[in-house]
Amino acid sequence: MKVRAGVDIGGTKVRIGLVGEDGELLLLMDKIAMTKFEKGDELMLVIANKIKAQVAEHSDYELIGVGVGAPGPLNDTHDSVMETPNTPIIQNYPLVARLQAHFDVPIKMNNDANVFVLGEAISGAGKGEALVYGITLGTGYGHGFVWDGRILSGAHGTATEYGVAPYNDGTFEDYACGPALERNYESIAGESRTGLQIFRLAQEGNANALAAWSLLGRSVGHSLVYVTHLLDPGIIVVGGSLAAGFEFFIDSLREVVDAHLFDNQKGKLRIEPSELGDAAPVIGSALLIS
Repeated sequence: MKVRAGVDIGGTKVRIGLVGEDGELLLLMDKIAMTKFEKGDELMLVIANKIKAQVAEHSDYELIGVGVGAPGPLNDTHDSVMETPNTPIIQNYPLVARLQAHFDVPIKMNNDANVFVLGEAISGAGKGEALVYGITLGTGYGHGFVWDGRILSGAHGTATEYGVAPYNDGTFEDYACGPALERNYESIAGESRTGLQIFRLAQEGNANALAAWSLLGRSVGHSLVYVTHLLDPGIIVVGGSLAAGFEFFIDSLREVVDAHLFDNQKGKLRIEPSELGDAAPVIGSALLIS
């Protein structure tokens, strides 16, 4: 069986999996903490060894390539990571060349948000939709767009790097991420809480926590208004760690978005949580290998 490895590199962890020819997840390995590594080359060695070990355990598996999702922006040829302060060990790092040194099969890389959307478009919530937009809400705010099964990367590889677009006194990312949720809560309640605590308070019906989530949803909604006008997707898929609180912010998000839809979009645009969860960027990364 021909298999592709998918690698999802995040700010705090790495996830690796093997994916079959039809985009089905064959196995998902345990998370690897990024804190274990001081240099990018150390991380590449561990990634390579884990992939090789898993393939070797299955005599019928033939590895045909390795796809990597990495924090962007990437360079225009998608072989090096550029400025990525949340993942300093691979900042300005020729990741494809360094990982390729461990393999004799193709290595491909794309933005982590892009591969998340690709996974959801082919095997998850966006399956069957031609135009799939996706966002990842976590430490940062990632965006991606898949059109007929292909990632829209742009002329210079930076299409949909939209989280850093200007908004209010900063960027959309400043208002649509985990730290923003925590700031929302502190401004409303007058005390600080972690994102996980705010999530649990919202589950208990705490009014301050629910208001913090609602404010987050409005900020996300304002960013997506421009997306619906520019790209007119059939579905917007919401992923990332904050997607766990989808039920707490979807109403305010939809209120903002729906107020600005054209008549022929109303009642048709789907906004759904990720169906694949942590597996989405792993599957999407593997699908970079054709």
